[in-house]
Amino acid sequence: MRTVAIVLGFVILTLDLLTKWWIRNASWLHDYSVIDGFFKIHYVQNEGIAFGLFHTSESPWKEIILSVLAIIAVIVVIYYIWNTPVNQSQLLISLGLLLGGILGNFLERIVHHHVTDFIEVYWQDRFHWPTFNVADTAITCGVLFILYESFLGEESETPRQ
Repeated sequence: MRTVAIVLGFVILTLDLLTKWWIRNASWLHDYSVIDGFFKIHYVQNEGIAFGLFHTSESPWKEIILSVLAIIAVIVVIYYIWNTPVNQSQLLISLGLLLGGILGNFLERIVHHHVTDFIEVYWQDRFHWPTFNVADTAITCGVLFILYESFLGEESETPRQ
């Protein structure tokens, strides 16, 4: 099951990097309505973190701090993948989602000095969710699955195998 988590992480990483490459290189997709009034592809270069936080920060330390945090997060996720009992498949899948998402945004930040966001969900002109990408989706799903498992999942007493 640990192998599945690692493979899932690399599948998410690959999917994330391919979709970002496609959006950057297909100018017709930079502002493309998929479902009017609800969902569109909108190319954004996010120099901050989730929800555009710190996007306007001009600190020379911003990129270094964000990179160090991503490296620490990857190390923590790999540690938990290695130490989670193999029978806890939902937790391992969640960790695989986190691994792929963190690596996707980290690698793009290193190469392009920003993260490409392109999925925009909105309700007419009344509500706009911050633009996001495949990595953000994987991270969010991974965290939500972990929270669900932590608070509502079954307790497992099985030792690590």
